[in-house]
Amino acid sequence: MRAMHGVIAAGSAPTAEAGAEILARGGNAVDAAVAACFATSAGEPTLTSLAGGGVMIHRDAKTGEVTICDFFADAPRVRPQEVKNLDFRGVDIDFGPAKQQFHIGAGAAGVPGVLPGLCTALERWGSLPLREVLAPACRFLREGVVLGPFQVRAAKLLEAILTDTAQGRAIYAPHGKLLGPEDVFVLPQLADALDELAETEWRVWYRKLCSQMLAQFSPEQGGLLTEADLSGYRVEFRKPLERRYRNVRVLTNPPPGAGGSMISLMLGLLEGSEFASTAPGSLEHTRHLACAMATADEARAKGLSAIDLSAATQRFRSLLADAKLPTAPTKTGQPSTTHVSVIDAAGNAAAITFSFGEGNGALIGNTGIMMNNLMGEADLHPGGFGTSPAGERLSTGMSPSILLDDDGGITVLGTGGANRIRTAITQVVTFLVDRRYDAERAVAAPRMHFEAGVLNAEVMEMHDRGESLEKLGADSFLRFEEKNLFFGGVHLVRRDAAGTLSGAGDPRRGGAFRKV
Repeated sequence: MRAMHGVIAAGSAPTAEAGAEILARGGNAVDAAVAACFATSAGEPTLTSLAGGGVMIHRDAKTGEVTICDFFADAPRVRPQEVKNLDFRGVDIDFGPAKQQFHIGAGAAGVPGVLPGLCTALERWGSLPLREVLAPACRFLREGVVLGPFQVRAAKLLEAILTDTAQGRAIYAPHGKLLGPEDVFVLPQLADALDELAETEWRVWYRKLCSQMLAQFSPEQGGLLTEADLSGYRVEFRKPLERRYRNVRVLTNPPPGAGGSMISLMLGLLEGSEFASTAPGSLEHTRHLACAMATADEARAKGLSAIDLSAATQRFRSLLADAKLPTAPTKTGQPSTTHVSVIDAAGNAAAITFSFGEGNGALIGNTGIMMNNLMGEADLHPGGFGTSPAGERLSTGMSPSILLDDDGGITVLGTGGANRIRTAITQVVTFLVDRRYDAERAVAAPRMHFEAGVLNAEVMEMHDRGESLEKLGADSFLRFEEKNLFFGGVHLVRRDAAGTLSGAGDPRRGGAFRKV
């Protein structure tokens, strides 16, 4: 029987193939996850970039230690109101039923963390040299990747941002129109930049990139970034937040991230209720989920430090008893985030979620790396733009997670999807634990999301196409007749107690799964 090297699930075939290639060469889970993240520059160029922010969760097979590596973006020290000619522009994005405004320009850039984060994680836990880990990404960027329908759909949504500058148009609309699903995406200038990174100590290379960022995104250029922001940025290592849910330990991203605390709270509420006895897609199943989601939203609004399970349980039960679902003043965010999950042959595990917001429109120098617009992403600034604590880590909903079964099984998962990150992960966990679904079924199962009085539900498997859910009395009820990227893209891998490897990439976001 052929020995297995590991499994990877990610947001595109090229991303997954890059990680699988590294696993086949004998690399470990972190080597493969980092390789996959670099390869998103070719496989998922509309969903993230190397100038964004992210979070990794890692499990060491020998020690069992689980660690969070936080490389999300910092808020710059300079306030927007302190910049005389702030470049902070609204762009309307048409999502079909509604339009939403996002902000781009030099003043929308936060202090990025992806490159320091990936390189630091590789130093700490990787086994292969950076050059070898970068090789698949460089090859894809030079040889080209067929974008496919999902990436083109995402590009179409963000067309106004991706083509805001001449550089962007040259990459994403090289012939005067946006690339199509059969077109080949190439970015050789980024491959050249990564080749230089491979030949240089990464900190030296990154300082040069920081100089380019300052030339474009400093207060003198209408931005917020300063030398102190970039030189003072630190990758943070934290203990994970842990919640027991029935027979598994759920480990996820702790504060200052918001998503992990909300996942933990929702699981605690559901475990203490009759949720496990309700049928998926039924009225009561949906009611329990919606009320747990609303309770978590209210708890976040009061501040993560104020979350109290006992008080939240009382509120949850009162919501369950009401005939109508509640309304909450929260907002829905964007889909531009991706995720990678890996388990290697030894049982090491790594999962990375990262994003560039919707993208800034502006690229850094001639590297082909698009800057983030995380200071222009409303979900990250619930108090309003310019109110996040200067010089501190922004609070993200990213929640890469690991489930540790009592019998020794390991599941690694995460998703993009802004505010739907927490609800997608919570639902997949309940499908795995309460329903004992396998990886593929748990990922594919219909999802719902309740927020601000709006019930969103995938109804394609319901016998009445969701008509019974009208009885819940939501202010608005949106039916999705097929799996939709709105509900995130949960990419999941698993190693059961017997050592059998499995997993799934979420079809909602063009996901791919590879067993090596």
